[in-house]
Amino acid sequence: MLEKVLFSGYTKKAGKGVYAAQFNSDNGELSTPEVLVELNGPTYIDVTNDLKLIALAKSGDKGGIVVYDISGDKPKMLDEDFSEETSPSYVKFDASRNLIFSAYFHLSKVKIDHLTDDGKIEHYSEVKFEGHGPRTEQDQSKPHFSALTPDGKLIICDYGADRIYIYDIEDPKQPRLMNNYIAPAGYAPRHLVFHPTKPYVYVACELSSKILVMEYDAQTAGLTLVDEVSAAKDEQKNTTAAIRISKDGKFLYASTRGADTIAAFTVDPNGDRLKKLDTVSTKGNGPRDFDLDPSDKYVIAANQDSDDLAIFKRNVNKGMLSKLGNNISIPECTCVHFI
Repeated sequence: MLEKVLFSGYTKKAGKGVYAAQFNSDNGELSTPEVLVELNGPTYIDVTNDLKLIALAKSGDKGGIVVYDISGDKPKMLDEDFSEETSPSYVKFDASRNLIFSAYFHLSKVKIDHLTDDGKIEHYSEVKFEGHGPRTEQDQSKPHFSALTPDGKLIICDYGADRIYIYDIEDPKQPRLMNNYIAPAGYAPRHLVFHPTKPYVYVACELSSKILVMEYDAQTAGLTLVDEVSAAKDEQKNTTAAIRISKDGKFLYASTRGADTIAAFTVDPNGDRLKKLDTVSTKGNGPRDFDLDPSDKYVIAANQDSDDLAIFKRNVNKGMLSKLGNNISIPECTCVHFI
């Protein structure tokens, strides 16, 4: 079966913007990625159900987000907002309310925008943060991730202040703070995923290369730490990046730069414990992001620093990853997104 996958990243060297390719889930073959939309610095993207592309971007000395209709033969630009001093580090679309959450790593804030039916960006609100951590990289609040809890609250990872915030956004124009979880000092929570059926969340901490397992109380938006595992051995030389979970909730994966690996974990049937299963090399440098394909049978990882993609076959019953063929060339890729 052919699946469409998008890639995006930096454009400091040879990168052109957002690329598209066809992935064959019958044999694990990927077509040569071709430029879909030329943009300056689309380091993260999301796509709506009706195929509107939402991408981070820069324009001159300003940054923000852009929206393109990619449902037709040629992409059509619908709107852009370059009102900030720099672009965000992460963007997520909420299909249930047509909201866009943008985490501004360097500006210590998260913006909430509304996407109209015709693809226009309407600014609703923003939340600003303060604080810092003990590491030199944590000199200020640096929100790196903003997405949704299973019950529709806004959850934010603050890399700089070692915090995880949860907001009630029943009124997205007036977000209400419900929880402010303090992570271990110097861990730098970066990205997270929720278990598909159990009340647990798994947090990838960049500067410690740890994965935190926390129980989530939807009633209070409370988080309780129940387990902690390492994604890589030498925590001082490595930075953990992306984290994903299989659709059945049985296996968790995390990429780590420096070690240049993807760690595979088994998830306890209760969801509250992780056990390392295996660690595989991405045969490249700096695996910034990766994604499981819609069939859950394959993983594509983006090695930002060596400008290539690694493809793995996934054993859906045992969770193990097996490298397929040689890496595929693509410049400065930092985001992998199946649509």
